[in-house]
Amino acid sequence: MTLSGQMPTIAAIQRTNVVLIAVSAAVLAIFVATPAALGCLIGGLVVVANLWVLSALGRLVLAAAGAGISGKAAKLGVAAIPLKLLIVVGLVYLVFSHVHVDPIGFGAGVLTQLTAIIIETGRASMDGRAVAPERE
Repeated sequence: MTLSGQMPTIAAIQRTNVVLIAVSAAVLAIFVATPAALGCLIGGLVVVANLWVLSALGRLVLAAAGAGISGKAAKLGVAAIPLKLLIVVGLVYLVFSHVHVDPIGFGAGVLTQLTAIIIETGRASMDGRAVAPERE
């Protein structure tokens, strides 16, 4: 059996992630506690926003490279991606220090993105309808 070369889209990952966040938060609200569900929502929204900003920055950097922009503008574009990571880490610190979000719920919300990536990668690889070659 061969695997197809299909890759999941960021939009598909984001859609699946939003569904997983909603389901996870509902399960936590029913079976654990409301603070855990709120932490899940906050953690999930952080990773959704992070991936959205990362994809936007990536598109801008690739568009600039395709347009032949170089020098300081290109270096600033490439530096923006790690700076975005520092901003996200700072925002997460502020959330934990000021809002006192439930860490288990937050972690569950963050893990929904990894789960969405795994689901969408599996879905994309199955869309190729990979089959074993016929034998003569």
